[in-house]
Amino acid sequence: MSEQPAPALAYEEQHRGENLALRVQELRASTGEWTVDLYQASARNAFENAAANAEQPDEGWRR
Repeated sequence: MSEQPAPALAYEEQHRGENLALRVQELRASTGEWTVDLYQASARNAFENAAANAEQPDEGWRR
């Protein structure tokens, strides 16, 4: 993975994760656990990708 931030990818992955998280809530009410587990894993992956590709703030303020 590149060391450079990719804001567009981070944005898309954030929204993908949010949509998958909503789907997990819907599935939990109506289907088996294995399906929910797969969606949860996909949502977690999307949020991890979003965090890894987001622009991080300059930490100079911590000094």
